[in-house]
Amino acid sequence: MRQRECLIVVLISVLMVGCHVAKNAGTGGALRVNFAEAAKSPDARTLPANHEVFDPGTEPAVPSRPTTGTRKQAATALVAIPPALGIRPCDIAISTCAFDGVAQGTFGSPPDPNAAVGAGDIVEVVNDQIQVTNRKSAVLCGGSITLQRLLGTSDSLTDPRVQFDNVNQRFSLSVTVSNPGASDKPAMHVAATETADPCGIWFSYRLTFHGDAYPTGAFLDFPMLGQDQNALLLSLRTCPKNNCSNPIFTVFGLPKSTIYSGQEVEFDAFQVDSLTAPVTNAGQPIIASPASFFLAAVPGTGYKLYRLTNSGGSGASLSKTTISDPFSKPSRRVNQPGTSATIDPSDGNITSFPYFDGTFIWFVHDADDDGFPTVRYGKVEPSKNTVETTFAFHSGSSDDFNPSIAVGIVPSGEKVFLNWAFTDTPAGTATTDVFAEGDARQPLVQIAGPGRVDATGGVVTLCGSNNQCRFGDFSSVSVDPGVADCAFATQQYFATDGNWKTRITPIGQCENIVVIGSNALIGRPLIGASNSVRRFNLPSPTGPHADSWCCRDFSTLNLGYSMAARQRR
Repeated sequence: MRQRECLIVVLISVLMVGCHVAKNAGTGGALRVNFAEAAKSPDARTLPANHEVFDPGTEPAVPSRPTTGTRKQAATALVAIPPALGIRPCDIAISTCAFDGVAQGTFGSPPDPNAAVGAGDIVEVVNDQIQVTNRKSAVLCGGSITLQRLLGTSDSLTDPRVQFDNVNQRFSLSVTVSNPGASDKPAMHVAATETADPCGIWFSYRLTFHGDAYPTGAFLDFPMLGQDQNALLLSLRTCPKNNCSNPIFTVFGLPKSTIYSGQEVEFDAFQVDSLTAPVTNAGQPIIASPASFFLAAVPGTGYKLYRLTNSGGSGASLSKTTISDPFSKPSRRVNQPGTSATIDPSDGNITSFPYFDGTFIWFVHDADDDGFPTVRYGKVEPSKNTVETTFAFHSGSSDDFNPSIAVGIVPSGEKVFLNWAFTDTPAGTATTDVFAEGDARQPLVQIAGPGRVDATGGVVTLCGSNNQCRFGDFSSVSVDPGVADCAFATQQYFATDGNWKTRITPIGQCENIVVIGSNALIGRPLIGASNSVRRFNLPSPTGPHADSWCCRDFSTLNLGYSMAARQRR
């Protein structure tokens, strides 16, 4: 079994090569659309009649097996989470609380929850839908609408992503065209707001692709969106003739100056070895970097770091560094309590964009640990081509999956935010969203314990004859540029009827007021209060620097928690 200590992995081999462009390129012109005006249309929330989605996701070909035993080095459980926990109480009238976002409705399954916060608004994109809220869940812009309505297209769409540029004060999004015709050019959509207001004007581009990596009729699957100071960074998995058994992988950059001004765009694309995530530069404002980074997690190998010069613009080149740190993808599916129906983890790839903080690239992905689907997170140091990794999991018997990460840089320091989902079949706990945060300046610690539980619900069972159910392919964490030490995580869970829901949760100092009844808590426990919400920092992470991580849980005395094991700070 792999040792659980955080290890600095010595670079075994470094490969620096120029990657063949193979005349892969794309073009697109802009359409100018007003979100609020589009929301007034009677069909603003109606999908096109020919709507059909092909979405293979990243589901690995792994078996369903019962949960047996526990992880060999799992921490002793500190808190028993009752199955009926449901939604953590919070008074949204005076506090920044978690809230449900887009729900299943008519928008297909599984969801791919993704959201970005900026200028006081939260933009969430899930499958074919886009919704704007403020930080307290009020829906803005006249209501949610389909991405087809916003982008002015009848294309079938899937796998949307969204982000906020805190320098230029713009939201941008990407979404791919699903189920293209045999004679269609491969295509996807990219859009950006004209100002910081997502209810206003968006520049919408339908990008078409050509070259060896983009054969006619191919599906551009699993687009990932990131950014540096100068460009929107994207990656694709091309599936010829809608067949993803032999995919082609590419990365490219779109100059912000062009996209933000609504000009026609032309760009070159670069072929890579596997599913590769664009790295977003952290900071408020976004920091500069010596190159645009892309990072791939490769089971059995480790990590491949790509450096794209000139943000992918004129004369750009791509180089690759292989960093050895072998790991295994999940060896089985995610179990659920009370049913034989299972959920798919990811296949070990990075599915939500990493963050570069000026020194390290922070990342997270699914992996296997002692036969359990587990969250593996860590950081690559590009200047030394080394990597450091460890695990995060909820309990010794939990299945942990669908993670995402963000890095916030503030004058007082640097914070890393983690977001993932778990089930704990032996404990009777269905899919539950959990979060943790830590001091990025300290060494990595294994996160083993309750974390901060936000929402749990039911199980999904209607999954066909094989009882193998789909879960969303990714989640997100977005740092709030308007509030120091604050981020919003977006994740999936299931209602008691098995339909999916999305959950948007503040993490960090944006969440310092919690209310139950008339008892309000700002930052610290109430003096002399009884039966009220109390804030505790749990000693769940292990290792000498565990105190630098704050896995928090908010609970009440009447929910049946054991309070004796907790420690106040």
